[in-house]
Parts: sequence; structure tokens; C-alpha cells
Amino acid sequence: MLGRRRTILHVIDALNVGGAQELLVLLAEKTPKPAYQTLVCVIQPDTTIKARIESKGVTVYCFNRPRPSIYNPYDFILYFYKNVRDIIALCRQHKVDVVHCHLSDAEFTGIPAGWLYRADRVISTVHYPALLPERKAGDFRNHFRIGVTRMLYHLTDAVVAVSDDVAEQLQSVFHLAPSKIQIIINGIDVEAIHGTPANPEWLPSVDALPGQRLITSVGRLMPPKGHRYLVEAMPYLTSRLSNLKLLLAGDGDLRESLEKQSQSLGVQDVVSFLGSRNDVREILALTEVFVLPSTSEGTSMALLEAMAAGKPIVATDIPGNRAILKHEYNCLLVPPGNPEKLAKAIAFLLNHPLIAADYGKNAYRDVYRQFDIEQTVTKLITIWG
Repeated sequence: MLGRRRTILHVIDALNVGGAQELLVLLAEKTPKPAYQTLVCVIQPDTTIKARIESKGVTVYCFNRPRPSIYNPYDFILYFYKNVRDIIALCRQHKVDVVHCHLSDAEFTGIPAGWLYRADRVISTVHYPALLPERKAGDFRNHFRIGVTRMLYHLTDAVVAVSDDVAEQLQSVFHLAPSKIQIIINGIDVEAIHGTPANPEWLPSVDALPGQRLITSVGRLMPPKGHRYLVEAMPYLTSRLSNLKLLLAGDGDLRESLEKQSQSLGVQDVVSFLGSRNDVREILALTEVFVLPSTSEGTSMALLEAMAAGKPIVATDIPGNRAILKHEYNCLLVPPGNPEKLAKAIAFLLNHPLIAADYGKNAYRDVYRQFDIEQTVTKLITIWG
């Protein structure tokens, strides 16, 4: 590309550990620097992975604004006004060409800011098929979100869906025209993950002992991730297999209830709540079986990372996972919300290490061929211009 580098401003709700945030780390590193300047704007106070993005030579601007409830309308309106105002100021300061939004508050503020600033391109990536929070039927907040989001998407040049399922939901819930939707599956740095060695010195950091058989799940502790079914599966597993340890890497609203659940089931000693982690690659390298018990997924970055690590996988048979995995070839798929079948699939892989190893090898080959980050960047460049 000749002439001035184009400037991409990524706007995101928060920089906690999550799939959308991990994508930003990779984009910070892999977006071609001779052609593009990358900037990141984070709205809310959680900046857990800020240093990782900055280590790639990308500046991160933090607004540090907690999100008020819509039931406090004055604070709610002021929150969005200030964010729109400050995003426009960033765009003017850096002569931003493309405003690229990730997650809901970033959409609500970044899209109008990019449109008012008259950015060359305004883009939004939708990372999850669960487009609306779980609320009672008829809750006015969901009706409000649907109405506002429909209007905002008309101001965009493209809405990126990370899976076919997300694209279908965008059409169903927001009546978004198919011509507006671009399906670009998130990618990962496959070789960097695959090359991470298993280091026993990491065991104390995950509350595990040498010789323990580690089962790992990575993801926010939120309802769509289905962790309660995995915790519920543990008594079945511990009654049939010894020396197990379940590692839950991630944090979220359900942590306290999941901890209480593990205590009530008597498996608190074999379940480790690791919180948000920046060493998932090292944890995966030690893992024997990776589990994704979600009830809803787009394209799970954690799942792709487990595949890159060459791990045998148990995942739920939902659209986002079926688009990536093949039952009894690179994983075992089980019905969502079924702890017994989840436990039986995990036990099968633990009891059949040769089959498990074959699944892991096939998973690595598939993710290398289809989901490397370089492919994602190439497709995004066609949208950024």
C-alpha cells in the first residue's frame, strides 16, 4: 500500500481475558505495521491484558468508565455521551481511517462516534451468537437494545460475524441484510501455541501436583459457557478415575455460585478456580483433556487454542462448535446441558490415550489449515481498505 498508513482504531468494552480481547492481542501483533497503525480504545475499567497489547507496539487509551445501569438514566446517558465525545476526539487526534468496534458498549458508542467523525470505514465484529442478555421475556432492556442496534448497524459499512451461527442470529434478531454481513472466523497464532512445551514447574501455579491428570476449561464464568454442567460432572468422574484435577481458567459473575456448587457436590478439592490468566498456553501444554461445555458459542478462541496445542477435546454439540469440530475425528461432541454424557466422554478420552492422541493430532492439523491468524488478518484488510 502506497502513501500514508491507514489508522485503525479498535474500540472495546473492557480488556479482561476473553475471546474478543485475545483477538485484539493478535491483531496488535499481526496487522502489517508498514500499512496500518493500530490503536485500541477501552471504555471500562478492566484493563487486565492492556500490557500484552502494548507489548506489541500498540497504544491503548483507557476511559476507565464503569457502566451505569439503565435504571439511572442520567448517568446512563452521560456515560454514552462522554464515550462518543472522547472517541471522536481520538479519531481527530490520530486522523483515524477505520473505527472497528468489538462488543456491545463499543458498538453503542463507537459506531455513532465513527459515523459522526465521518471515518472512512465503520466496522463492528460480533463475537457471540447470544446477542441479548438472558432476561425475562418482555424485558424492556432487550427491546431497547434491539431497536438501537438495528439503527446503529445501518450506520456501519460492514458487520463481521465470527461464525455462520452468529450471522444467522444477526439476520434473525436484528433483521440485518445478508449483504451487510461478512463472516470472518477468528484465528490464532497456531505455531506459537503448538510450540509451547509442557513445563512441570507450572503445576504449583494451577494448584496441581505432579502426576495429576489435568482436565482444563478456559472461558468466562458466565451462563452461556456451561461450567455448572462440567462441575456437576466431576463426582461421576472422581468415582471412576483417580488423581484428577479440573482447572477452570477464567473469571466472571458465576464464580461464587460455581465454588458453592463444587463444595455442595464434595469436589472442591479437585476443582481449581484459576481466575483470569495470561498463561493459558502453558496451562494447555500440561492438560490431558480440554473441555468446552458451552450452551452457546460463536467461534471459541479457547477451543482453537486447545486444538493448536494438540489436545483431545470434549465439546458441546452446538452450531459454533460443529463448524470447527468433527465428532470422533478430532473430538467428542456431547449434548449441551448434560453432565452425565459430558463426564462419560471425558472418561473415555482419559481411558483411551491412543484414541485421544489421534484426536489431538487431527485437531492440530485442522486448526493449522483453517484458523491461523494470518488468514483472519488478510480478510479483515479487505474490509478495512
